[in-house]
Amino acid sequence: MRILVVSCSPWRNDNNIGNTYTNIFKGIDNIELAHICCGGGSPDTDFVKKHLHISEQNILKNLINSKHKCCYRFKTERKDVQKSDDRKKIYDFIRIYRFQLLFFIRDLIWVFKNWICDDLKSFVDDFKPDIIFAQFLDRSYLNQMLFFLKDYTKVPLLVYAWDDVYTLKQFSLSPIFWINRLTQRKRLREISELSSLMYVISKKQEIEYSNVFALTCKILYKGFDFSDRPTYEGKTDPIKLVYSGNIGSGRYKTLALIGSALHEINKDKVKAILYIYTSTPLSNKMKGKLNYPESIKRMKFVSSKELAKIQTEADILIHVESFDLKEQLKVRLSFSTKLVDYFKSGRCIFAVGSRGLASIDYLRKNHGAVIAYSKSEIKDKLKILISSPELRKKYARKSWECGLRNHQIKTIQSSLQSDLNYILDKK
Repeated sequence: MRILVVSCSPWRNDNNIGNTYTNIFKGIDNIELAHICCGGGSPDTDFVKKHLHISEQNILKNLINSKHKCCYRFKTERKDVQKSDDRKKIYDFIRIYRFQLLFFIRDLIWVFKNWICDDLKSFVDDFKPDIIFAQFLDRSYLNQMLFFLKDYTKVPLLVYAWDDVYTLKQFSLSPIFWINRLTQRKRLREISELSSLMYVISKKQEIEYSNVFALTCKILYKGFDFSDRPTYEGKTDPIKLVYSGNIGSGRYKTLALIGSALHEINKDKVKAILYIYTSTPLSNKMKGKLNYPESIKRMKFVSSKELAKIQTEADILIHVESFDLKEQLKVRLSFSTKLVDYFKSGRCIFAVGSRGLASIDYLRKNHGAVIAYSKSEIKDKLKILISSPELRKKYARKSWECGLRNHQIKTIQSSLQSDLNYILDKK
């Protein structure tokens, strides 16, 4: 079975897209994957060998000089897959400031459709996909690609929604945001009608999107082998708190609240330190908010393998969501794949966020974490956790048991493989 995966990000071991997709697909029998990336960067994976990348820069160069290719094939066994510093700076700038006008310009570049070229068709023809598997996103350029691929290949399309990209339950003062939202709603509706199956990331999203699109959605989680539970001794002094992952969407503000609480707890003696591992580029404002030198350590981003070791060495793993209304609306249906890494490590999880958010609701219902639902609860619950090794041991066991119940990789992949086979048989 040949599956063509389409996304906006490169398939890399050090980003959420590549890490999650490798986790979901690696180990399933009799499948071969190829990847089309509608964006900048380059692949870094041993799992998928065939990659085609299309960037706005190459689209523009092709408009000026038709000999310049829009599409570029990567072979992951080569050593030339690292991003250039200049390109990384551009994308970091966009990720920090997220100007809606920049997103509008990017979409405008793709309108020329010179990317629908012989190189793209040749890549697809050579691979001969049986199924297309793609992100379900409010990105005009990605959806243009999906419309083309679906029409060109005539094979089933499966989509995977990670965030609320469709409803109007959002807040923004930008006219460009709302123009894009309303425009993409129509396209996403059409994508859903073309799709044989829609996967979602949380129970809340399953319920809401099944109603919105009048179809049966299925939850697809990341998973691991939970056959052996790691032990936790709880002897660290000072207590080591670890946060890993994206600190955008207002999460850095909540981490700053934890830093402030730790600053007070550490007033007489350093009892606990929060170590933050993130690939999110930090603005000066973010650095200022997180400036608690004795209580917060901003670490260099490390590989997923190194991060797994760091998580098992922690006493408490941190999950946070923003308390800002705008940011909460963005993530209200989302589930952080990082949480599955946390469950695997068998460590106590301390979560901060409002009850209505899907990730917090999941942890509450599955007893997977100690949770502070408001800003006022953060310091008191941290003090209790820091002073109680037995409570940390109890929730280390509870978090691992949550993973055991809900995130066994063999169960997840067996279900996914059954879905894929059913869709091909139906075709």
